[in-house]
Amino acid sequence: MKIVFIHGMNKQQYTAPSLRQHWLHLLKRGLRNNPQQQARFSYLKRHIRIPFYGDLLSRHHLHNLLNASTLMPQQWPHFPFLHPAQLQPASPPDQCTYQICDVPQSNIDDVLNFNQKLKFITALSKDIALRDFAVLINYFPSLHASFLHKFLLETYLYLANPTFMQEVHRRIHHQLHSSKPQILVAHSLGSVIAYNYLLQHPELNIQRFITLGSPLAFRVIQAHLPQPMIRPAAISGDWINFYSHDDFLTAFPLSAASFNFQPAIINQEIRTFVQRPHDIAGYLQHPQVLAAMLELLKNSA
Repeated sequence: MKIVFIHGMNKQQYTAPSLRQHWLHLLKRGLRNNPQQQARFSYLKRHIRIPFYGDLLSRHHLHNLLNASTLMPQQWPHFPFLHPAQLQPASPPDQCTYQICDVPQSNIDDVLNFNQKLKFITALSKDIALRDFAVLINYFPSLHASFLHKFLLETYLYLANPTFMQEVHRRIHHQLHSSKPQILVAHSLGSVIAYNYLLQHPELNIQRFITLGSPLAFRVIQAHLPQPMIRPAAISGDWINFYSHDDFLTAFPLSAASFNFQPAIINQEIRTFVQRPHDIAGYLQHPQVLAAMLELLKNSA
């Protein structure tokens, strides 16, 4: 059974082969912790397809200002004060006065432990702030749309530019056009693209649709999609949505009234990497995500 992955935004630094290699590396690392599933990797390697559209933004001579995984700038401006200051020469020894004070002795393990805790708390605080910002901005669709237009241009282009959308869909069609049973896995913006594409191609036979870190619950996203939201007829099996409580782009699971489908979407909360909660690595290596992908392959290997 073929497994098709649809990636999210900010993949301009990859090519189609390098992105495939990166995702296979993540899958291999995730499977390494489960010896019973390691044998599945060779099957995955043969049957995985990843339509690549990351180069389309560059062809339009555009780029995203923010990284979707962190909502941080892609490039920081040049700040003169970042250069190290010129240190004054030390005073001659005979002009120095020395004072002995009691300094608490620190064990190296304690220092590392403190640094790790500080790093964790800092990352967690940032994620909570960004998540709360995402929740707040969801109630102001026009402001949210302006934010997409200015900072997350790839998302805006797909939703608002029919030509760009058709170019993306053509890339996907090369790998996702058969009526044979297939598994479809989509991350971030890729889940929006996949959902929209499935609506337009009811002839497909998607045995399992797996969405990772999906922003489909945001009103500004739904406003650019056919209404009302419906379960695509192309999904013949189940739809499993994995979201992380720390992921600011999945502040809402797909459980609102607009997603009251039958059969219902299976929302599963997982924990991703706190430093980069929206990054594909935290989702793709998670045991529950791997189990959802491999479950249907038991009789296919």
